[in-house]
Amino acid sequence: MTAPLILCIEDEPSLRDDIAAELREASYRVIAVGDAREALDQLNSRRPDLILCDIVMPGMDGHALLAHLRATRPNFDDIPFVFLTALSSREQMIEGHRAGADDYLTKPIDYDLLRAMVAARLDQVARLRSSRRDAPSTAVLDRLAVGVVLLGKDGGVRHANRAAQILARQAKIDLGPRIGVEGGDGRKLVALAKKVASGQVAEAALLLETGGRRLMVLGRPLGQAAGKDGIAAMLTISDPERQQALDAETLRQLFDLTPAEACVALLIAEGLRRDQVADRLDVSSTTVAFHLRNIFDKTGIRRQADLLGLVRSMPMVWTDP
Repeated sequence: MTAPLILCIEDEPSLRDDIAAELREASYRVIAVGDAREALDQLNSRRPDLILCDIVMPGMDGHALLAHLRATRPNFDDIPFVFLTALSSREQMIEGHRAGADDYLTKPIDYDLLRAMVAARLDQVARLRSSRRDAPSTAVLDRLAVGVVLLGKDGGVRHANRAAQILARQAKIDLGPRIGVEGGDGRKLVALAKKVASGQVAEAALLLETGGRRLMVLGRPLGQAAGKDGIAAMLTISDPERQQALDAETLRQLFDLTPAEACVALLIAEGLRRDQVADRLDVSSTTVAFHLRNIFDKTGIRRQADLLGLVRSMPMVWTDP
């Protein structure tokens, strides 16, 4: 069994080395970096099991890094994020928890507490993932970049995947236990949900403007595909102006790419040229070309423009049972 991987982001070299040494002695694998930029570079190709992050750092600080990850990498939401800080004021802890931090460790670091906290957080994540494996029909929806909301026969929300939860927070939509949003568009959304859940319509669409966001909502009853758990319909929610790319792990699994190949594919999808990809990854252009040939072979495409279109797409195919 592979040991859990910890990403430690700390700009003080001696403290960073000490934390890494303690964690390695406890049999964890460790990636130790000095700032947010290095951390983001690592996260393009690696998925840690827990992140330890200093708050006060040059450039992007810890709060900004956490906000960036929560906004752009929903597939990392289940990774515990722990702040390392010399400041332990009540206000700062509240600010950090509001931003999505899972825990705090104050400096100077108590290494016994560090090891206990890491073990507890990893155990918590393992139990959560185990429960998700017991319910694969909904857990798999968290892999999608489009928001998916499953409705019961009464129009109530039975499940909302991560993308839907993120879009709902940004657009100030309440996803539970029933859909709710203020204004005339809110009434239209509630009516749409009831119609598709009850099977009154075969499909429905709504362009929703709320919370400063413009979202497209598509709804369809599941018909004979409805499960015994009472799920009767599905809504998809997307922002047509902010289409998200597939994350590296999903891309890797879809096309059997290596982590390096998935990383190259995503950077190409960002619009980078081959030489820019090489600079970003600190590899040669020959290495990038080698990875691209493998990507083309595995995906069945032959041009970078087609690769960009593939990675940037998030198809949602409706098929009758």
